Formats: sequence, C-alpha cells, structure tokens
Amino acid sequence: MLFSRRSVDNHLRDWIDVARRQIEFVDRPAVPYDVLSIGIGSVPTTDAVEISPSAAGGTMIKIKPMQTFLERLRARVRAAIERLSPNEPLRVAVIGGGVAGTEILLGLPAFLDTMSVQNYELRLITRSEEVLAESRGAGRRVKDELLRRGNLLTVGKSVLRINDHSITLDDGTTITADIVVWATGASPAPLLSQLGLPLDDRGFLATDTTLRSTSGEPIFAVGDTGSIVGEAVPKAGVHAVRQGPVLWTNLQRSLDGQSLQHYHPQRTFLKLINLGNGRAVGVWRGLSFSGRWVMRWKNSIDQNFMAKYQPVRMSAEGQTMQCHGCGCKLGSQTLESALQVAPGHAIAIEDATEIGCDAEGRQLVASTDFFSCPLDDAYLNGRVAALHAASDIIAAGAQPTKALANVVLLDGDAKSQERSLSDFLSGARFEFDALGAEIVGGHTIVGPRMEVGFSVIGHALSERLLRKANLQPEDELWLTKPLGIGVLLAAHMRSRCSAANYERLLETMFARQHHYAVLAIESGVVAATDITGFGLCGHLLEMLSASNVAAKICLDDVPVLPGALAAVANGIESSLIDDNFAADHRIDASANVRALPKYRLLFDPQTCGGLLFGCSPESGKQLGERCADAGLNPPHRIGQVFARQASERLLQIDMDRS
Repeated sequence: MLFSRRSVDNHLRDWIDVARRQIEFVDRPAVPYDVLSIGIGSVPTTDAVEISPSAAGGTMIKIKPMQTFLERLRARVRAAIERLSPNEPLRVAVIGGGVAGTEILLGLPAFLDTMSVQNYELRLITRSEEVLAESRGAGRRVKDELLRRGNLLTVGKSVLRINDHSITLDDGTTITADIVVWATGASPAPLLSQLGLPLDDRGFLATDTTLRSTSGEPIFAVGDTGSIVGEAVPKAGVHAVRQGPVLWTNLQRSLDGQSLQHYHPQRTFLKLINLGNGRAVGVWRGLSFSGRWVMRWKNSIDQNFMAKYQPVRMSAEGQTMQCHGCGCKLGSQTLESALQVAPGHAIAIEDATEIGCDAEGRQLVASTDFFSCPLDDAYLNGRVAALHAASDIIAAGAQPTKALANVVLLDGDAKSQERSLSDFLSGARFEFDALGAEIVGGHTIVGPRMEVGFSVIGHALSERLLRKANLQPEDELWLTKPLGIGVLLAAHMRSRCSAANYERLLETMFARQHHYAVLAIESGVVAATDITGFGLCGHLLEMLSASNVAAKICLDDVPVLPGALAAVANGIESSLIDDNFAADHRIDASANVRALPKYRLLFDPQTCGGLLFGCSPESGKQLGERCADAGLNPPHRIGQVFARQASERLLQIDMDRS
C-alpha cells in the first residue's frame, strides 16, 4: 500500500508498532506490513530562525513538499498582488544560495509572466560568501547571470527573523519582502523522530548500505529520509534516483528471505542548473560550462528518466473494462424494461421507500445500495459505501438511523478476509457515526471480487418528505457537488488520473451532505433527489417526469471536477455512460452543445454524488445563505423549472441562462 507524504503528515501517530509490524493511524485502522519503505523526503533547514505566525501563514513559503510548491506559490502571489498598490513592485526574496534557491529565483520571471505580473523585484539571500559555494566555477556563472538580469544579491548574511512582509538579517538589516521563498538545505522531517527508529546525528533515519534500518527490522529508508551510517552521502536527488532500483530489489529479497544488495554511492555526479531562459549551467568533476546546448541536454536526461517511470496507460478506445462504484450499475433502460414486464411489480418513483412510522409518529423510510468497490483500500470503501447508501435517505429529507451491511469478500485466506472486513466496517462506522446512524447487522459471503453495500433506515426530519414528484413551475434547480466522479474513477483505473485530481475526487466523494438536507427543509425546499448512477440528466429526468414539468439547464453553471473535461476529451468515460446516454432522446440541445465534453458529463454516473434540490427562488436564496452561515459550500444554481407543453421534451440544455 502507498501513502502520500500529505496523508502521512495528517494522519500518522507518533510511532510504528514494530512488534506487531503495523503502522498506527489516528483516524483509521492500523495498516500491517511485512516490509516497509519510508521515503517522505526532507524539509528545508530553518535552524534558529524566528518565524512569526503571520509570516508562517502568509509571507513565507517553503519549497517542500515540491509537488504542491507551484500551487502554494501561485496562491501567495495572488494574495500579495491584491494587497499591493497598482504601482508598487512585488518583492520576492529567495533564501538559500544552493542549486534549489538559484534555480527558483532564475525561473521566477517566467512564472510571474504567466500570472501577468510585470512589476517585481527579486532578491537572493545566502549565508555563504558565494552563490553555489560548493562549485566556484558554476557559482561565478550563475552569479553573473543573476546580476545581469538585475536581481539583488545579499551574501554572507544569515536570517534571524521573518515577520509579516520583512526579513531581519544578523547584521540588523531589515529587508522588505512580500513573499519569502525558503530554499535552504535539507533537515529531517519532524515525523522521523516520532517513529521509534534509530536516527543519525542529524535526525535522519539511520540505515546500513542495503538501505535497511540499523534496527535490523525489515524497514527501509531512501533519498533524503535516510542516511547511510559511515557514508557521507549528500542530500541530492541523484542519490535518491540511484537508490530506487536497489530499494526495489531489496524489498523483494527481504520478502523472499534472500541476502540484500548493497548500494554504493557514486563519489561525483553531473549537475545541470536551469537558468530559466533556455540556457543551463553544467558542472562535472569541478569543470563548469553553460549554453543552450546544456539545457537541451538537461531536458533530454530529465524527459528520458520520467518516461521510464510513467505508469502503463490502458487504452480508452475499445475499453471493455467495467467500472466499479456506480459505474457497475444496471442501465436505467434495462432496469425500467425489466420492471415493466415483471408481474406484480410497479416501477418505484422514489429511491427511499416509506415503511410506516416509528413510536414517535415520524415517517420511516428505507433504501438499499451496493456496488463493486471503486478503491483499493477497504477502509475507504467502507466510507464510500456508507455515504452512498445513506444518500437516498438524506435526499428524502430523513435522518439515517440504522444500517444493515451486505459484503462480498474476496476468496482467499482467513486472515486477509478478517482484515478486509474489519477495515471496511471501521470505515463505514466512521461515516455512519457522523451521520447519527449505527450498523445493526448484515450478511457476508465470499466471491470473485469485493462488493459492498448497505440497507439503510431513517426517519423523516419534518412532516413532509422531500420527493422527486414535488417540482413546480418557476422552481430553481440547485446542485451541491461537481460532476465528474465516474469519469475520474475510470481514468484512475486506466492510470490516467493525476494525483491532484484524484485527491480532489476523494474529497468530493467524502463530503457529507446530511446538513444540506436539514438546511433545505428549513429553507422551504420540497423536491430533491441524489445524483448517483444514472447521472445528472437521468435523475433530473426522473424528477421532471414524476412532477409533469420541464426544465432548462445552463451548462456553464454546472460545476465540474478538475480533470474531468480533459478525460472525456481524451475518450475516457465510465462504462455505464452509454446506457445513461440512451436518455438523450428526451433532451432538447443543439448539435454544438451535444459535441461538448461537458454535455457528456451530464450522463456521468456519480458515486457519492451531490444532491439536487428544486425550490422557489426565495427558498434557494435562503438555502444559499444558510449554507454559507453553516460553513458549507453553497449549492450551485444550474437551471429553471417551467410548465411543460405537451409536445416539448422534458429537458433543455443551453450554454447560458438566456
């Protein structure tokens, strides 16, 4: 199992249980391991620098973690520009005169140009007497380049304090700075001291030459995270790269009980420093050189390296792989046809069925849902299954109270099944507890793939349930979550969903919605449904048909998850979308609109999708205000309901509201 640096920082407890060989977490069950590799990198050295709280949360930005650096820098630049007067320059100071600091400063002009920032002042501050002190020849070249471009240099000075918009140096000098980029040398992440493993004298995990912890446990550390005892290996990316194949070999050998391979660090290596203008400086065995040809060389090396480690992408064209989650749902047309011919069975309009009243006279409703697990973590699948199964109850304006589990576990050894079921139920309990419900029973069998779900019972929050059939002409349509869950899950299955987009996908799926139902009822909303397997169009058409009204959606107002439109444009879609698209004949849209990727997303199946409310303009305004006051993301107004003419189609879709 792979955990990101961010997930580890947010959730890991203060130790690894070596005796039980498991990683302890604050908010989820422990994860067992046979072999463990720790590679969380390092943090920039701040030594004894005094950093004010306002600077830590505003002015200062550390370069690590690098995967979020540009995102954080972009946000800092926007905030600073809003604060500055029109003619005031943006002042950026980069702390650190090594390769990282100089490359960042030299690349800033091009970065700021992408944000249309033309008026700026850049400064490099280093406590060393020279830039790139470890390589005098390259340092002179880079220094000349910095000065030629009008950058300010402050050398031989240490930073004592960083306050909001100012830097104090050890000679008492104060420098004004709107943004301070901290790019100094590597220090161990604080987490390393909490793991109970041997450390070197600097606080990095101590390893032998096989990259295994000196504790003798099957725990490995590579890159900036570990330090080989007795070897003076600098914290440089080239060593992390070279350690990768040795780590992979030793992980396998450790599992097989074989002797481990030793890592022999190279004593010298090529350095190529990007000057940010199509040129680069190179250093090899003390010799330095520069030019555009060096940058072409650097690009070639970098691109060839990255190409070797790209995941194998499965073709989207002709893909027969069935999606999981709501993507494995039976198509609406097939379901409707089956229910029509089944003797004695009426087609159910509502997803949550009324089943009587409780002792307090409140209306009881019940619903059921299950699917093939969309994720590779049983705990997360438990959270998804609970939220998704409770969604029908919540959309009906009811409070979930009881749940019965239905679980198909993978065929295998009893220990793995026990762990999988335990993790699944823990995840489900985590969400049901937050919703005010409890798991009271269930049924478990074994099968070829893990499939999970719940039957949920709840009681009405008011005297009148929220129903699909309650739409009225002049009502507005409001959506609580962006679309694109199905297509991004399909992209993830094909190794074509970026980490950032996948993280946003999970955040969206795990966003609870029971508070929306409460606020909707308080605001006078009477019509609602949840957007799940049949997509926005499919579920909205159910509402329109049941209410005998029509509606118009403004495509520009429909929120979409990052990466979803690009995935559709590249031919990636859920395996259920073609079945959902069968409802297209009931929709009035121009050929230009139908050709847009966003139009296809209207049919995308949503696992843990949003709620769709229909209400008067006054109720919609109240709902938005109540959500804002409660700290919830206000729902998006996406369309309008109107009286249906006999000959017209149920749903119109245009690009704008006109």
